[in-house]
Amino acid sequence: MWKDRLGSLHPNWKGGAVLTNHGYRKVALPYDDFFFPMKSKGDYYVLEHRLIMAKHLKRCLLPWEMVHHKNGIRDDNRLENLELIGCTGRHNTLMKSVLKRQAKQIKDLQARVTLLEAERVILLAQEPIKMLEEK
Repeated sequence: MWKDRLGSLHPNWKGGAVLTNHGYRKVALPYDDFFFPMKSKGDYYVLEHRLIMAKHLKRCLLPWEMVHHKNGIRDDNRLENLELIGCTGRHNTLMKSVLKRQAKQIKDLQARVTLLEAERVILLAQEPIKMLEEK
């Protein structure tokens, strides 16, 4: 019954954008759109970050071209946050450096938490002494 009502004509239409399980936004494209060949298999959605980069370059992206989110936020699809990468090897190198930086940040934060906990223990230990001195 609804098979002939695609896109905005379908009763379940929610604006043509969906969020994937991995946190990426996908947008629906009409069949006659220049960028329609970039769609996912089996539907008419294109990953929004790939579409934004393709429109910026004024061409369809090739399947092996990857678009990297510089800040790691998968639905932050501002052009200044996107970087075109030729192959997965470069992407893996970028992600390794991001993970290395994040591991250092975690280590620094753990050291800071340890310091704060030690300060708290010292303050708690001094409280009974202050109470005795007041008496």
